[in-house]
Amino acid sequence: MALLLHLICVGPFRGRGDRVAKVTFRGVSHYTKILEGVEEDAYFDETFEWPVASPIEGNEHVEVQVYNYSKVFSNRLIGTFRMVLQKLIQEGQLSITETLLDANNTVINTEVDLELKYQAPDGSVGNWMREEFHFPQEDDDTVSLLSRDSRYSTSSKGVKGIFGGKKGSVSKHGRSSRGVDSVSQYGSRMSLGSTDEVHIREGGSQDNVSMTSVNQNVTNKKSKPTPVIETGSQKAQDFQICITIIEARQLAGLNMDPVVCVQIGEERKFTSQKESTNCPYYNEYFVFDFHMSPDMLFDKIITLSVLHSRNLLRSGTMVGSFKLDVGTVYDAPDHMFYHKWALLTDPEDVTGGPKGYLKCDIAVVGKGDSIKTPPKSSEDDEDDIEANLLLPEGVPAERQRAKFILKVFRADGLPKMSTGLMANVKKAFTSETRDLVDPFVQVEFAGQREGRTSVEKGSYQPEWNEQIVFCEMFPPLCRRFKIQLRDHDSVNNEVIGTHFLDLNMISDDGDKGFLPTFGPTFINLYGSTRDYSLMDEHQALNEGVGEGVAFRARLLIQLKCEMCTDETEGVSNEVQVESCSALSDTAAGRIDEFFLFGSFLEATMIDRKIGDKPITFELSIGNYGNNVDGQNASTAPKGGEGGDSSEEEDEEDGSSANSVTPAMKPVTNDRYYYHMPYYEEKPCVYIKSRWEDHRRRLYNQNMLVKVIEKGEEGMNDVTEMITMERPHPERRLRGVLEELSVGCNRFCSLLQKASGKDGNSAGRTKLDKERARTLLREVEIIGKEAKKMKATVRASTYKEKLKQTAQFVNKLRVLNIEPQDSLPDIFIWMLSNNKRIAYTRFPSRDILYSIVAEETGTNCGKVQTLFLKLPGKRGTGPSGWTIQAKLQLYLWLGLNKHKKDFLGGLPKGYEQTKAIQSAGRLQSVPPVTLKYEERQVFQLRAHMYQARSLV
Repeated sequence: MALLLHLICVGPFRGRGDRVAKVTFRGVSHYTKILEGVEEDAYFDETFEWPVASPIEGNEHVEVQVYNYSKVFSNRLIGTFRMVLQKLIQEGQLSITETLLDANNTVINTEVDLELKYQAPDGSVGNWMREEFHFPQEDDDTVSLLSRDSRYSTSSKGVKGIFGGKKGSVSKHGRSSRGVDSVSQYGSRMSLGSTDEVHIREGGSQDNVSMTSVNQNVTNKKSKPTPVIETGSQKAQDFQICITIIEARQLAGLNMDPVVCVQIGEERKFTSQKESTNCPYYNEYFVFDFHMSPDMLFDKIITLSVLHSRNLLRSGTMVGSFKLDVGTVYDAPDHMFYHKWALLTDPEDVTGGPKGYLKCDIAVVGKGDSIKTPPKSSEDDEDDIEANLLLPEGVPAERQRAKFILKVFRADGLPKMSTGLMANVKKAFTSETRDLVDPFVQVEFAGQREGRTSVEKGSYQPEWNEQIVFCEMFPPLCRRFKIQLRDHDSVNNEVIGTHFLDLNMISDDGDKGFLPTFGPTFINLYGSTRDYSLMDEHQALNEGVGEGVAFRARLLIQLKCEMCTDETEGVSNEVQVESCSALSDTAAGRIDEFFLFGSFLEATMIDRKIGDKPITFELSIGNYGNNVDGQNASTAPKGGEGGDSSEEEDEEDGSSANSVTPAMKPVTNDRYYYHMPYYEEKPCVYIKSRWEDHRRRLYNQNMLVKVIEKGEEGMNDVTEMITMERPHPERRLRGVLEELSVGCNRFCSLLQKASGKDGNSAGRTKLDKERARTLLREVEIIGKEAKKMKATVRASTYKEKLKQTAQFVNKLRVLNIEPQDSLPDIFIWMLSNNKRIAYTRFPSRDILYSIVAEETGTNCGKVQTLFLKLPGKRGTGPSGWTIQAKLQLYLWLGLNKHKKDFLGGLPKGYEQTKAIQSAGRLQSVPPVTLKYEERQVFQLRAHMYQARSLV
């Protein structure tokens, strides 16, 4: 599992000098920090760790070399300590104090003091606490599980070299090429962030946006959570995919020399060639290293292909292949399939039946994952191919073919994808005036060739009315559709936005389940800012990597799945693109007018780098409110009344919106702390926008969020009572279960009333109806179970019941993921000189108003605190930790006909002008400022008693 070396001290030395030490194991070297001006003993006190995939053998050794460090000349070796690890692999832990040997193997009067710990991959050696393992948190370091052959870039068994085949680089001064201050990747910095909480993997969602609101209860959890990778996580992490090809049987064909090709993404590796056999035995091990976000890795396709041979005559002739995505492997128990048989089929002959079986092991190892030893089974059980097929739990051995039909109707709100200079040059030569984007849609699924629609030349509001058909086995072993809106270009097709559609979120494999279905509904695309530039630093956000910092467009799509009943149906493995009928105007939902209001009460903690420039704040939802690079007026003729009316609506909405605060210079008294002069007068912003009315989706989420938050708060109280040894925690747990049961029953009654009221409303999709049935069924069961369990809570059983309560809450959290978008997210940007500096983003449902209290968002009509951060990669890592601004503001979102209530939650004390008194009327204009007449004076006293050891 890992070898851990703690270098404590080296000394004594002769003379004064700068000292540095180098520790090496299996060809991987790490350097300590440089200690300057050491006279006698050098106290390093640093810990280094080597994760291992194969057990350490008795003849392997670890080496420590100590140098005199020089900034000008080469480092001079003082002495070396080399130890064979035979005793360590027997005992698991050693403390050693030994003398060093110089270059002539002569003992010198300098000793090294260190500790060694080892835990074998099979768990046979080592039994220390997991907390002693630390892992690096820096994105640009790569963690590899070292095998015995990993020091080589290639080997006979196809094992890849560590760190992508590159050895650790060392500069000419004998230190890490990342500099003196950058300690080795397993050095003293490795404990930073090691206690970060990583949540249970629940499936991706657009709602998993990084919240910056601080008005939530935060508990200080002392227990360490089990590290499990979160799907929604966008931070790059280190992974290894380990594949063992054991053997193949019943390969179809004669006179073959079979070779197995293992491919993950674009990377391929091959086994050795076995001559003249249909049942080859390989037992060859492959390792693939990746450093990327979990979302991107889990979409990669693992393809196992058996080829006839690798000679020139029959090279590349395929016997059969098997495909699954990395996410399916990670979802398996212990993130692995052990001794399973992959059913090989010919993608060119899908009706030809099995072409053979391939026995293999596949494991996905993430940072912090423990490698567990698979249970031993008899050879007879492993030889039962039908009982050990490489399939996830619950997937039948015989799968039927199905057609996945993705319909693409239209898009709107697209950004400019060409600069004004290039457009003017083209206009001068061609006399052509058109929209600066040529959009098309590209869809990828199950590793097949991507399907793409036709290109709509020069249109910010393109219409395709085309469908892309994929044929795949059902249930598929690849879970997500990758849908990209792209701009066609003669040189390079640029990505406008990316959306991932998870089949697990839009289907149910239970007894009362349903096939994958989605829409017709709009999906919202997010990515980089909308101002086009040839060198966009946030281009990766358009690919779906990281949190989007701006609304890019929205796309109207529909997905349905049809089982192939006829043998000749679905035979073609080619992706087909066909035309389809257009949707009616109300098919995507009835359009209604929404009203968004915000009042900035405070803006403080502004970064002093921009403290001397005028600053404004911009509030936007979709393209509404985006005054810098928002809605683009289309020059393409739409024909009919629809296009004219939409333009008139845009003009009307633009004239009735005030989304940007007045420009003001921040104020400071000490040139360190800057704030906006929002004293008596508080600036207000408002936006009127038109969207399809899908509030029911958001209301359901808001109701469940309240039940979940109440349950979590109660469980935290019980946990705290247990930790503080307070009396009768079982009584509090009974109260938590009672609240959970009442909340679930209230949710079901409200949802039943709403389903009966708007059961046939426009835009209500099949997925909406199926989700409503599923929510009613599952939440009702949880409510009944919670009520039943309340009666069984005793002083002797409350700890076990607390775990079951946590399972209820986790299930509610999974049920609360809404795959279909409705209103776009809210963005608040800080601008200076018309340039975007920092932002925050949160879901619209958080501030959505409803006449039913349970359906209202948690922050609707409330004063909340938000922190602004830098966009893209600049907002991550130590450089992005600086708070750009802290906002205290009041937000309200709802239908325009409900706007009479939008000022109800504001802090009292503002002047009741005529404009404010009439602001609740439908046609009235909201106030531009709020003037507070009442003032309070606060005094802060800080008593500093003593300080010590100041540098």
